[in-house]
Amino acid sequence: MTLEVWIISFFTAAIGLAAIWAAIFNIEPVFASRKIAFVERRIGRANARLVVGVGGVALLALAISFIMLPPG
Repeated sequence: MTLEVWIISFFTAAIGLAAIWAAIFNIEPVFASRKIAFVERRIGRANARLVVGVGGVALLALAISFIMLPPG
């Protein structure tokens, strides 16, 4: 496995963990960002937290899949 795959996996996992952390602890600056604030206005804070958390889990799963099944 090449160094590029490890770097991409690391950053993908870090962003996924940050999203999960923000969803669990209701971090205000995350939900004040423009795109997530749009989602929050449409579906409410609780559901926006759920969307951010699911996105974080998806990114974490993507990082794990890069390690388990490297591209190429």
